Amino acid sequence: MAFFDQYASRLNEAAIKHLSDGLCTYHPVPNAADVIDVPYQFDNDFEVIDENGLGRKVKTLLVPVAKVGEVDRRAEFTVNGRRWRYGSIVEDDGAFVRIEVT
Repeated sequence: MAFFDQYASRLNEAAIKHLSDGLCTYHPVPNAADVIDVPYQFDNDFEVIDENGLGRKVKTLLVPVAKVGEVDRRAEFTVNGRRWRYGSIVEDDGAFVRIEVT
């Protein structure tokens, strides 16, 4: 089983590298070390449905959990020179987390 896990991990890494929009910098919390070269996918028009069933368009970043860990609500991301603040977790499947950014 260890061979399959290694193969799956390498396959995920290759997919992330080729399907990402680029690399960003993750700023976990103030006075913590930054995480550089985090692959991301930016979505400028993602629809979120609230508890009342109403949809709204938000901006999101999809990043691998292996690189960012548990994202703190004070976190920020630098993408192409622009700094985005954490808004909320939109999706989390354990491997990737989609974060609403403002």
